[in-house]
Amino acid sequence: MMKHCLILLFTIFFCIQVSGQTRLTAEQQNQVIAKLDKAASAVKSMQCEFIQTKKMKMLKKEMQSTGMMYYKSPNKLRWQYTSPYDYTFILNGDKVRIKSSKTNQNINVQDNKMFRQITNIILNSMTGKGLNNSSDFTVEVYKNGNYYFAKLYPKKKELKQIYQVIEIYFNATLTMVSSVKLEEKTGDVTWVRLYNANTSVTLNESLFNTN
Repeated sequence: MMKHCLILLFTIFFCIQVSGQTRLTAEQQNQVIAKLDKAASAVKSMQCEFIQTKKMKMLKKEMQSTGMMYYKSPNKLRWQYTSPYDYTFILNGDKVRIKSSKTNQNINVQDNKMFRQITNIILNSMTGKGLNNSSDFTVEVYKNGNYYFAKLYPKKKELKQIYQVIEIYFNATLTMVSSVKLEEKTGDVTWVRLYNANTSVTLNESLFNTN
């Protein structure tokens, strides 16, 4: 149940066609990652809306949901679905809370290796951090017109069992993640598009309450 909830949470982003894409050289990639890391480190808080679309291999119909995302540096995240259902995932350091109309569950991330790795992916995907962490992923950075995106291929056994590749797309100024795409080993694909982002917002600590 926990795994399926996380996979549902992860589902990410508006499918971007990548015709004309060019893979960066190692030097260019290092320069882009350094710029992304600097921009991500400068974001202390963020609030935005999201649209999530999930396409399952066994179904022809796509599932779409919407909601709000709240982030506070360095490790607080609230991912809240508002339509077509009410479901909230809260990450605060090593603690996670999952709540909906049917469940209210508290989890210690350190007690579950898989959960710990997946929560790290959530934070890194939403902020653009961690692209230079070679222990978790093989990273390839591409340019398509004025835009950049990164392909992350999992190295660790636990993540390789779930994900084929994770793609993170950035805005043209390399200051923020605009969308993420997750391809699962099952053939299911999830896209999430972030919009109406506000990085100067003051967030109430109650948003990240895991008690």
